[in-house]
Formats: sequence, structure tokens, C-alpha cells
Amino acid sequence: MKKRFSLMLILCLTLACFTGCGVKTPARAVDGAAWSKDWITLGYTLGVETPGHGLTLRDDKAVQDMYYAAWSIGEAQPSTNADGQETTLYDAQLVLLLEEAKTAESAQASVDEWLDLAADHYAVTGTEQRTYNGQNFTVLSYTFSSDTSPFARGVSAFTVFDHWAISAEFACLDDFDGDPGEILTDFLSHCHYAAPEKNG
Repeated sequence: MKKRFSLMLILCLTLACFTGCGVKTPARAVDGAAWSKDWITLGYTLGVETPGHGLTLRDDKAVQDMYYAAWSIGEAQPSTNADGQETTLYDAQLVLLLEEAKTAESAQASVDEWLDLAADHYAVTGTEQRTYNGQNFTVLSYTFSSDTSPFARGVSAFTVFDHWAISAEFACLDDFDGDPGEILTDFLSHCHYAAPEKNG
């Protein structure tokens, strides 16, 4: 029996029952930028500027040590997933996940696990190290099997910031005319990370 798997969709389902919650705003980012109230702030750590490319915020949720936000491109259309459930599908979507760990080593273990899952369940076509706004990422490009996902191709980036594990995944339909790598690059280049607060 073939496994039906999409890391992004599993993360979405895992977090589907979470409710959004407000967080306090950091004073500044490590890149020197003043923290903007207009950014989506996840976990008092990650600030996301309003993205371009027609990305529309669809979800922003948090619970305990996990934070999640999702954007989409295109009009909503009804779809039936591999399990026969009715869902809403867009031309493309971007999912951002932030997970707090006790230590940087634990955060790295989470990222390593996510990379292993991606390698096991996606047809990976490329792996590279990229830097976006001063943060180093491992970036995977891949295609989906038609019996596991309605999407045709995607790109994901993984990193550790302090004691946080971060994953960003962009996936799109076969007829999507944008470049997933370029869109994810632009998105992550406009993400900011909270500078440690100074005592005294």
C-alpha cells in the first residue's frame, strides 16, 4: 500500500485545532531593523513582512511551543484529498512552522527529523545551503507523486535560530506559472529574527 504523505499537509492537520494568540512585540531584529507592528510575529522570535507574489495570509495559529502561519496564491477551489476528504485547494501555498526547543541541539534534532521525513516522502531533485537575511538554511527542491498530493512541485527551507526550529514550505500545482524557489527566497529574505534582550 502506497503511503499518502505530505509533510506540509500533515503539519497543517496537526495544527488545525490550534487557535491564534497574540504575543508581545520584540524591540528589534538581529539585522538591525526596528520590529514592525505590521509584521506577523511568531513566538516572539520570527517576524514576517507582508509578502508579495500575491500571497494572502490564510492562517496564523499557536499553541504552547509551536507556531504556524500559512499563505496562499490564487482562488480557492474545492478538492478531494487522497483520503476522500473535501478540502480547499489553491494554486500555491506557503506554510511556515516555528517550534521551540529547550536547547539549540534539540532544535537541530527537530530540523534533522524534518529533513529525513522530506527525503523519505518527496522526490528530492536538489539540496543546497542558502542564506536569507543572515540566516543559513538547508533548502530542498522536490516533486510530489500524484497519488500523495494535489501539488506537483515544491521547495522547503529548514534552519535553527537560537533554540528554535524553523521550516518554510512552498508547494504549487503543475500549471502554476511562478518560480517556487524565487518566491520562497523573496519570502525568507523578508523574515526577521528577534535580537536577545539586554538586561539592565
